[in-house]
Amino acid sequence: MDLLVQFQSLFYSFVYGFVMSGVYHIINRFLYKVPLFIRFILQIGIGIVFGFLYFYGLVVINDGILRFYFFIMIFIGYLFYQKYYAYYLLYYLEKIVFLIKRICSPFFFFFHKISVIIQKRVRKVKKKWQKNKDNQDLENS
Repeated sequence: MDLLVQFQSLFYSFVYGFVMSGVYHIINRFLYKVPLFIRFILQIGIGIVFGFLYFYGLVVINDGILRFYFFIMIFIGYLFYQKYYAYYLLYYLEKIVFLIKRICSPFFFFFHKISVIIQKRVRKVKKKWQKNKDNQDLENS
């Protein structure tokens, strides 16, 4: 492995550690209310996908040669993300989610009102059916 390929592999490992940490952080943020067992299974699946993507990238760059210092660069990328970017990413992610909720709130309100109207109609129909059923039982006796 020549020096240029080695440098590309190190840079790829650093960027991959940085991006992988950010994506994992975002996915965990969205899976916060999912039950623990399902979240655990999803995290294992995400880890497998991340591992496959990393190794596939190494196959493209340097024919899949794996060195110990590549893992160190992934860890340094993770630390760099945690130290400098994690707070800002979550801050802006919360702003985006808040904005999406503000935009979608009229639609939720509208569908909630329609649902209430439908539920009232269903209750009326059930009461009417119960009355008819009771009247039929009395007539058959």
